Amino acid sequence: MQETNYLRNNEKVLRILRDVDQFTTFSNEDILSFLDAGKLLEYGKGEEIKIEGQNGFHVYFLLSGEVRIEKPGEEDKILRRTGELFGEMGFVADETGGATKVAALRKTLVLRLDSAVIGNKPDAKELALGYTIYRLFCEVLAERLRQATEENARLHKQLTGRA
Repeated sequence: MQETNYLRNNEKVLRILRDVDQFTTFSNEDILSFLDAGKLLEYGKGEEIKIEGQNGFHVYFLLSGEVRIEKPGEEDKILRRTGELFGEMGFVADETGGATKVAALRKTLVLRLDSAVIGNKPDAKELALGYTIYRLFCEVLAERLRQATEENARLHKQLTGRA
């Protein structure tokens, strides 16, 4: 893993972030402040992205590349779309999860945001950043709930023979 400070002021990174749906409502100045609050990290093929067991909780936005998420007892998930979100769900639930493994499948660039940026007395930019992160987690949780509900309905139908 390499922190890529040289990309911080790169127009290409700003354009990538401007194209991420979650950032379209923010100005270039706001997006640059998110970069200041986070870290741009570059991972090589096969390199593990540590998301658990660190100080604080981290949220990752996939900017380019591809990652595999492996969680015991679940099917592996591949993320490859710019703007996809992954990280420690304990950020929202104030708890740590199971032993999830995340690895870059090819050269991958992510924006990592740390829960510590949202302090006790946040300024307007920190509030906007915090709102964005929590909104994204809500979207992820809503999608997981939808999938679980569909799976439960499917299993119920199989067991009872009716919907």
